[in-house]
Amino acid sequence: MMEGCAKRVAAAHNMDVEIWKASARVADPEVHNQEVIKWFGMNTGKIAHHYWVAFERAFMDKKFEAAVFVEEDLVFSPDFLALFRSTAGLLEQDPSLWCISGWNDFGFKGTASDPCRLLRTTYFPGLGFLLTRKAWLQIREEWPIAPTMGWDYWMRVAFRTFDKECIIPEVSRTHHAAAKGSSVTSAKQLRLFEAMAFADIPSSCVVAEPCNHFGNVSYLLSQEYEAWLRETIADAPKISVVELKQKVPHKVGTQMPSLLHVVPFLREEFNGLAEAAGLLPRNTKGSIPADLRSEHYGVMAGKLVNQRIPLLLVDKRSSRGYLHREDQLRLDPGYEVVAGARGLSCDEVCKLRGSSCDKMQLFFLNDCNLLRKHFPCEAGCAHQVGKELPVYVPDEFQPTYRQCLLTFISPMNCEAKHSSTSRLCACRLIRTTTTL
Repeated sequence: MMEGCAKRVAAAHNMDVEIWKASARVADPEVHNQEVIKWFGMNTGKIAHHYWVAFERAFMDKKFEAAVFVEEDLVFSPDFLALFRSTAGLLEQDPSLWCISGWNDFGFKGTASDPCRLLRTTYFPGLGFLLTRKAWLQIREEWPIAPTMGWDYWMRVAFRTFDKECIIPEVSRTHHAAAKGSSVTSAKQLRLFEAMAFADIPSSCVVAEPCNHFGNVSYLLSQEYEAWLRETIADAPKISVVELKQKVPHKVGTQMPSLLHVVPFLREEFNGLAEAAGLLPRNTKGSIPADLRSEHYGVMAGKLVNQRIPLLLVDKRSSRGYLHREDQLRLDPGYEVVAGARGLSCDEVCKLRGSSCDKMQLFFLNDCNLLRKHFPCEAGCAHQVGKELPVYVPDEFQPTYRQCLLTFISPMNCEAKHSSTSRLCACRLIRTTTTL
C-alpha cells in the first residue's frame, strides 16, 4: 500500500522516487539465544530492524551526508523543511549536535507558544528528524543486537552516553495523523497528541537561496546556549515544587505576571508536578512513559498556563550543576560505587562490606559511562524498566545478555534484585580509626 501511494504521488508530480524494502531479520541460532529470536518477531524488533536498514541504506550505501527520516503517519507544517535548511549548518559547527527534529515532546498548547524559538535537548525525539552520516558512523558501532525497549529509547541512551544533543522547535513541525499503531493504542494517547501545538507558519525560503527562516540561530551553539541558560537560571526567582502545585498566586504578584521562574525539583517528584507545570494535559496521565522529555541536562521549559508564567524546571541532580550550591545535589563523597555479584540486592552487596545502601545516591549511578567503569558491558548500554536498575546482564539466556541497563523511567531502590543481573550500588564508606 505504501509503495503504491509513493508511486502515485511521484507520478503526479513528475518525480522519481526510489522504493527501499527491508527484508525480515534473519536469526542465527549459533549467535542469537531463543529470547532474542523471539524479540526479532515482535513490533519493537521489527521496527528497530527497519530503522537500521534505512540508516544503513542512506548513510553506508548511498553515502548521504545527511538525511531526514519521517514516519508514514506524520503530517508536516508548511515550514517543516525550512527548519532543517535553517539549522543544518549548526551541526557542522558544533560537534555536540547530532540531529534536528521537528517534534517537541512537551510542546503542548498553552505551554509552547513561540513558533520561532528553537531549543537544545539531550532527549532524542524522533518523529521527523535529520541525522548526519558522521553521527551514524559512531552510532552504528554501538547499536545492540536487541534494543528490547525500542530503537528510539536506545538512541536516547546513545545520545547521553556520547554527550550529544538535538535541536527542536518549541512548537512542533510534525503531528501524528494515525488513530492507532504500534505505539498509539489508546484514546488517552490520542488526547495527548491532540493537545500538541502545531506550527502553521508559511516557509520564507526559496530553493535557489540560503534559508534563514528562523533568523540568527547561533544562540543554539553549545557555548552560547549554556551561557544564556546559566545566567537565566541564576537571575530568575525560584518557585518550590509545593508552591508550583499550589499555583503560587502569592509568589508572583501583579507587577510582572510573565516573569520567568525557576523550579528546582527531584526526578522522583516529576510525575506529581508535570500537570501543574504545563507538561502533561489533563486526563492524559499514564498515556506515555513518564520520563523527562525535551530536557537539556535536566532542564525543561514549562508554564503556569492560567497565570502565563514561563518556567524552567531544573533537576537538582543535573550533571551540569545549574543551581546554587544549596539546591544542587551531587554523589555524596561518603559513598563508594560498588559492582555487586549476580543476583544480589544493593542492600546485600553493601551489607557484605559492613556498610549500607542509600537509594538517593543510586540516581547518580544511572549512567552508561559509569556502568562501563565497573562492568564489561560487551553489548553496550540500553534502557530498561525494573526495580533493580542500573545493572549488568551476565545471563546468557536473556535477550539483553551482556548489556548494561539503565532507566529513564523506573524509581531507584536498594532492596530489589534479579537472578539474571548484577547491580551497581552506592555503599556508605566505612572509616575506621586505630589507636597506638
